[in-house]
Amino acid sequence: MTTIKKKIKKSNKKRILFNQKGMALITTLIFIFILVTFVVALLTMTSNDSRLSTLQRESTRAFYFADAGIEETFWKLNTAVEDGGEEMLTWRPTDEPDPGTATEYYQITIVNIGVDDPTEDPPTKETDEIKITSTGVVEGGKFSSGRRTIEVTAEIDFLITSKYVYAILADKIILFQGTPGPEINGDVHSNDDILVSGQFDENYDGIGTSSGDTNDLDDTLTGVPTKTIPTIDYADLKAKSDLLGNTISGDKILGNGESWGTVDNPLTGIHYIEGSLEAKQGSEIYVENGAIIATGSVDIKEGSYMEHTRLPGYLDPDDYSTGLAVIAQGDIRIFAKGSVINGVVQSILPDGTCEGYIELKNGCTVEGSVIADTVYVRNKCSVTYDEELSQITSKGDGFYKKTSWREIY
Repeated sequence: MTTIKKKIKKSNKKRILFNQKGMALITTLIFIFILVTFVVALLTMTSNDSRLSTLQRESTRAFYFADAGIEETFWKLNTAVEDGGEEMLTWRPTDEPDPGTATEYYQITIVNIGVDDPTEDPPTKETDEIKITSTGVVEGGKFSSGRRTIEVTAEIDFLITSKYVYAILADKIILFQGTPGPEINGDVHSNDDILVSGQFDENYDGIGTSSGDTNDLDDTLTGVPTKTIPTIDYADLKAKSDLLGNTISGDKILGNGESWGTVDNPLTGIHYIEGSLEAKQGSEIYVENGAIIATGSVDIKEGSYMEHTRLPGYLDPDDYSTGLAVIAQGDIRIFAKGSVINGVVQSILPDGTCEGYIELKNGCTVEGSVIADTVYVRNKCSVTYDEELSQITSKGDGFYKKTSWREIY
């Protein structure tokens, strides 16, 4: 009996040990637990990535708003009011918000950081240097608001350009007349129209541009931006003439057989005429390393002669007067056959506006630059641009330029 009980007990132990019922359920529960844990972790990671992506996107948008604020500020500072800007160079907002939307915008502050020192040469001002701070803001984001700040320093600079770049520059009409026409070497420009009467354009190989609707040299080069007419400082030229004792009060009129200067003893320096210059038939004018300036008109008549030369080394890029030849506030007519002029021939008023015309004919020659309201160049005349004149520069309007850029964290 005891033996039977022992066998039954041993059989039950084996049955319990090797019974697989319920294992599938346990395995399934473990798998579901692992899967749920993985899904929860994945959703958490996805949520965090979405949060970080949104934060990065809002921060990046804020940065671009801040950068746009810097560029907009420079445009306002360097653009005239009539062109849509603020008061050039002097605009100083203490707080300039510009909402692209109610929740996305930039704010600008400008602080003067220059030194006010009237004893400097030239004197310095606080406004010579500025610090611009632009903060871009993106508010009301899903997780937080983006905010980035850029700081830029700037100083006033000036655009330096060549003062004389054209063989001929007119504020209104340029007229080339004759067959085969005059000889022009160099580019020409009119702030209005270029007209050709004859066959001049068939022999011209320069570039002729016009801001008007008509350009008989090349009808594809019309409507270009107008060019600035170089100004003349008459007060400065008179002071130079006064210093040399060359100023003439009233008109200068040369009659038949009269000479102003000679081949061996030409006029030198600035000669300022408070009136007009008239060289009648049979008269002669000789100028070397100098210029004739008239507050009236200049009339070098047919049958007279004028010779103007500039020796090597005389041209001073820092003194534009060394590039001048004949300057007048009224009309300039050079009809003298064979006359040679080396330098700038220009008709312009003291206020920088042009009203007078320049007319060249009878084979006269200009090596330099011809500038006026209207320019007429007749058959057999020659105008050649003098490359040396490109060394003479002019200082344009001031503008702020960046000197440093950084992001403030």
